[in-house]
Amino acid sequence: MQPIDTATATHYLKVFREVTRLITSTLDINEVLSIISRKVPDVIDADAATIRLLDPEEKRLILLAAHGLSEAYLNRGPLDMEASVVEALGGTPVAVTDATTDERISYSEEAKKEGIRSILVAPIPIKGNVQGVLRLLSRKPRTFSDAEIDFVTSIAEQCGIAIENARTYEGQLRQLQYFKTLHQIGQTLNSAVDLEDVLKVIVDKLPPAMDLKGCTLRLLDPSKGHLELLAASGLSRAYLERGSIDDELSTHHALQGQPMAITDATKDVRNRYRQEAQMEGIASLLAVPLVYQKQTIGVLRLLTAAPRRFSEADINFAMAVAEQAGTAIHNAIGFGKIHDLVAELQQQEAFLQQVIDHLHADIFVLDTAYRFVMVNRVFLENHGQEGSEILGKSCFSVLRAGSAEAPIRQVVKQNRPVVFTRHEKTNGETVHLEVTVSPVMLEENGEQADLLIGAIRDVTDHVRLQDAQRSRERLRGVLEMAGAAAHELNTPVFVALGAAKLLAAELEAVGTHQEGLQSMIRNLEAVSELTRKMTRITRYESKDYVGGRLIVDIDKACEREW
Repeated sequence: MQPIDTATATHYLKVFREVTRLITSTLDINEVLSIISRKVPDVIDADAATIRLLDPEEKRLILLAAHGLSEAYLNRGPLDMEASVVEALGGTPVAVTDATTDERISYSEEAKKEGIRSILVAPIPIKGNVQGVLRLLSRKPRTFSDAEIDFVTSIAEQCGIAIENARTYEGQLRQLQYFKTLHQIGQTLNSAVDLEDVLKVIVDKLPPAMDLKGCTLRLLDPSKGHLELLAASGLSRAYLERGSIDDELSTHHALQGQPMAITDATKDVRNRYRQEAQMEGIASLLAVPLVYQKQTIGVLRLLTAAPRRFSEADINFAMAVAEQAGTAIHNAIGFGKIHDLVAELQQQEAFLQQVIDHLHADIFVLDTAYRFVMVNRVFLENHGQEGSEILGKSCFSVLRAGSAEAPIRQVVKQNRPVVFTRHEKTNGETVHLEVTVSPVMLEENGEQADLLIGAIRDVTDHVRLQDAQRSRERLRGVLEMAGAAAHELNTPVFVALGAAKLLAAELEAVGTHQEGLQSMIRNLEAVSELTRKMTRITRYESKDYVGGRLIVDIDKACEREW
């Protein structure tokens, strides 16, 4: 090892401290890499620098920072298999004196065109593993001293520390932002009841929160075993219509409840549509299950434009959102079903209301607390009230059928219909009301009434008709009795009258008992007329009699009606 003089050592130490201060003065990883690529070449009198880090799958080197080189040289091709890089990735710094002839350099012609002669490659360790390389390039031939190599190696180590710190900070910052976003998404989802609104919240909120190109949400149709695309953002119609993803390995894992991250969606066989992903500009994807109560109901797919190795924080956040989304979607679907059911019930109720409004009886429906839940138009008209005045009130304070509490309560107690009659005075006349109340069980095998349905009918005319019928029956009995009495009396009276008249004729010659016989004849004739009238009675007429009693007025009862 060549000895280093004190002045050079002091200069290196000063520059090392300055570079260390600069690269630790910020936690922005892009700014850290930019500082290193600009400052480090000056330390060892180099012209340019590049920093490349392995991609999340640790298969390819990705250029993250460069200084002093043309775009053509930077885009000359991959360096993953270059011998100098492979050796540096193994942990050993590599110094190349002539890049135009050294076999360890893959692009010697490009180096010659760029004017590059000497290259120093130092490994960048992060958390104990080499994850990148720092390359310093000089346009004049030179041999790097041991001191320069050690110095650049130390700078590369500091670079690794700075990258680690920046990544840690970035991860913590992102995790904090995830917590805030998760809270906001949760609040929004809790307030959304429409399925379309829930889906829109999910696919619109996730891309900006996770720096995604786009997002898709598919729900599983259990009857068909098919994932149906319900919502998406940031993606073209052509990509969304590329075909089914049911058979993709990433989908299979997600449906099993496991997240699946794919760093290179254009090459990974777990992604069925690799060519379509490349055309759409999709680099990486993450598929997570939508779960409700430990049951997978769909798949949420997150897609990025830049290659990305999804961190644990990324996956945990996506899983947490998916879990909230699963619950919100299930609730929204349930709400939708309830909404449709309510709408159907409202239609049925409206139809039922129209039907009962056309019935002539007072129709009412009660809950088991005996409160009105429905009445018809006739009920309102007969009770002289509006629906808003009756609904929700106790029936016992409203029914025009009087005190009906006891029989109505029997319906609930005995779980069977009751029929009873109430008599009310209206404008001085007696009104007869028949009340029927029946229990209604909403469940097919219900044992207790859920509702009571009742009807009030004005049966006054029916009662009056029955009274008239009974009167006619009584009159018929009177007529039949009168006819029978007249028939029974008529024969003996006729015989007695005939005998009296014969006797009067025989005694007229002797001139005795004429006055008594004539009186007998007159009375018998009166009885005969009476029996004749009794046979002609057609209606009931009465007149006052002794003692405040009423008797039949035979003279009026036997008059004909014309």
